[in-house]
Amino acid sequence: MTWLWILIAVVVIAGVVALVLVGRKEGRYIGRRSVVVGGWLSGAVDAYEQGVALHQAAGAASRPDAVAAEGADARWAGLQRRADDLAARLHALRDTAPEVEDRGRVDDALSSLQELRSAIDDERARGGGAPGPREAIEASLAAFEASLRRLRSPEQHLW
Repeated sequence: MTWLWILIAVVVIAGVVALVLVGRKEGRYIGRRSVVVGGWLSGAVDAYEQGVALHQAAGAASRPDAVAAEGADARWAGLQRRADDLAARLHALRDTAPEVEDRGRVDDALSSLQELRSAIDDERARGGGAPGPREAIEASLAAFEASLRRLRSPEQHLW
């Protein structure tokens, strides 16, 4: 008689476990793909942090007094290396994006990074004195910052 109750208990426990496993929700951040998406989000966080640091450094280095200051060429060479590193990270992120929307947000960040680099190159070529290119840099910095924010997950609890 005891064996019967143990057998019934085992069957009930197995049934509950099966129901839980079968009834599990599949979603963007839950299920079999969650490890892939989680890894991609980790890469997106790294790219976001790297982009924010580059944004701050580019903003400081592109001020008119900084463009004309001694050592500006060395600072710009450092910024170019950082921008190259970020572009490589964004390309890798785009290639592994789990969703089309994610790929689009990475493409947006890549294009705004390129626009920022072009605007700073233009100002450096002119010597930093003309007001037009400075406005272009400020607009490019704002667009780059906005694209970095869009790169973040729409699920704020994950950040």
